[in-house]
Amino acid sequence: MKRTLIIVALFIIAIGVGSCKKDISLNPSSGVTLDAYFKNQKDITASLAGIYSAFQEEMEGAGSTNDEGYGGRYHYWGDLRGETFLNSTFTSNSVIEMSRNTLEFANSYTDWGGLYRVIGRANVGIQYYPTVPANDPNVTPTILNNALAQAYALRAESYFYIVRVWGDAPMWTAPYLDITTSGSKAKTKQITLIDSLIIPDLNKAYSLIQKGQTPTVWYVGESAICSMMADVYMWRAALPGIGTAADYQTAISWYNKLFVLKASTGSTLALEPTATWKNNFITPAQSNEPIWSIYWDYTVNGCACIPVFVGLSNNPVQLDPNFQAEYKLLKNVDTRVLKSIDTLTTLNHINMLYKYYNLTPTAAGITPVASNQNFNVYLPMYRLADAYLSVAEAYAQTNDLVNALKYLNLVHQRARTDGDKYTAAQLSTQATMINAILLEEKYELLGEGKRFFELIRTNHVNTIMDPVLNIRNGVTDPITKILTPDTKGFQDAPNRFYWPVSQNALNANTLLKQNPGY
Repeated sequence: MKRTLIIVALFIIAIGVGSCKKDISLNPSSGVTLDAYFKNQKDITASLAGIYSAFQEEMEGAGSTNDEGYGGRYHYWGDLRGETFLNSTFTSNSVIEMSRNTLEFANSYTDWGGLYRVIGRANVGIQYYPTVPANDPNVTPTILNNALAQAYALRAESYFYIVRVWGDAPMWTAPYLDITTSGSKAKTKQITLIDSLIIPDLNKAYSLIQKGQTPTVWYVGESAICSMMADVYMWRAALPGIGTAADYQTAISWYNKLFVLKASTGSTLALEPTATWKNNFITPAQSNEPIWSIYWDYTVNGCACIPVFVGLSNNPVQLDPNFQAEYKLLKNVDTRVLKSIDTLTTLNHINMLYKYYNLTPTAAGITPVASNQNFNVYLPMYRLADAYLSVAEAYAQTNDLVNALKYLNLVHQRARTDGDKYTAAQLSTQATMINAILLEEKYELLGEGKRFFELIRTNHVNTIMDPVLNIRNGVTDPITKILTPDTKGFQDAPNRFYWPVSQNALNANTLLKQNPGY
């Protein structure tokens, strides 16, 4: 959503409603009522712009090399705690803590305030959009329902991030309008947030959204809602002592709805061709594969400054050297490698992920040479390859290895120049199938904000991260330069799968308690 629309939406902030500080405290209205604003279709448009912009900036925007700006959480929450990225030498303790599993509650990225800002603005829209048609007959039922559907879906997606990052958290479902009402609230259990808020919100969004319309990748539509719902059920299925095989079957049913939509709403049920795979990231609006992407135009919004490519040097995050070495070995058979990372030993830009940029590393330098700010960046929230790999995982978890193999190979064969594909004999057990899916996700979804969530969901955090963290937390002898690995691995699992509650939130909300393990 462009900043030109974001500016229109600032009336929401100006009256202090539906937003949050950078903690869980809320600001009630001050002398101005929202009834004075929600009078016509432009007010709905402005409000939706404010919801999208808050989500956009939390995920992508305005990072910096000292990593203390807002934004960048798409990568920090989803990627940096996995095995493919780690902190560079040009960073702060906040980033080092993420890549070494030494998080503390003073870390600037433990703050959930930005997500509650999205939720607060969505709460305002959900309450006030239905009042507009009485004043503006141009707001048809379709216009109203589409706006409400997006508000419900973005509220659900924000809460879904919260439960995956922090687990239990406070539940707010109405605008905070009365200064006499306490802004403190105790946590709600993760499963209650999922079953009583996230899933009902997505069901409501799906019932309201206009069916059969040609999708626009920058907005939440029918396909995006199906993707969100499937993603939520995949997460629910993996919750210890809660999830069941029925959750995987429900996820599969939502993925099947998505696949029908991709084949019948003006696009096609097909992955982006091998030769143009990178169109998923540099021109998603012209590709069949993307479902919902975040829009960032540098000419309007300034530098996206995602942490994996803040600048042409001195980035706060880099590719893990061991992963880079592993991935480089595939460059002659996997077309994604040269489109994603630098494999040239002459430059070895290990701190750069190129997949979001129309740039090419060469022996003489990067082509074209440009300021680090001069790029549009479109982060995929959901795309078809992501859905294929996730539904493959759901089939594997229910021991349907035939369908799991089918969807895994759709992604794997697209990337390979040697015609390689997995066979049933190679992946004859549930364990080998899930391992192959995780490997494919590591390559296909590199830097797409999903990796650590995948490891939690498949119960592979310790399996994957113990050896990685033993190296990252090892001690190198200053004289011999020999590394003595640590032996503790990923400590205090599963408590530390989740992040600590920020000190700001604890100070502002007296009913909050710190997460276990911190």
